[in-house]
Amino acid sequence: MTLPIRYSIRILLLNQANELLLMCANDPKTTTVDGKSSGKYWFTIGGEIEKDESLEEAAKRELFEETGLSPEAVTFGPIVWHGDFHLILYGKKTHLKQKFIVARTKETTVTLNHLTEEEKSIIQKLEWFSLDKMRQSQDVIYPIDLPDYLPEIIAGNYPTESLEIDLAKEPEL
Repeated sequence: MTLPIRYSIRILLLNQANELLLMCANDPKTTTVDGKSSGKYWFTIGGEIEKDESLEEAAKRELFEETGLSPEAVTFGPIVWHGDFHLILYGKKTHLKQKFIVARTKETTVTLNHLTEEEKSIIQKLEWFSLDKMRQSQDVIYPIDLPDYLPEIIAGNYPTESLEIDLAKEPEL
């Protein structure tokens, strides 16, 4: 059986203090393929790329929906990472293919006022994370190796080609 593929854009939104914006969710219907749930978890902003939408268009739409920031408040950089994994999403086993784009902003005030109805039921809050805060957090943050991948991006050392990263790695619960 072929799994449905969900193409997504994830936004590595950094502020002037080099903090990364993460969303907190708690969705018992989003689990590993063997049914494990991490409970509350944090992840980068972004989401599904809609039909006939470019990566940049999707990033700008998701940016506004999930933060309230206009595209003019953000400078987008390159796609730096990509990866894929399987997940139970909204109750269906799904093959997720994700690309990660760098974005920088001077803004630090964000809002969840523009979430979709589906997102409103699972997204709890937004928060800026320093690298140290990520490393010290007891909460699950996806991708699991984000604190290892992120320093080069913070330093502005972007890969010349998008790097494949491990998105399937699960937390040690």
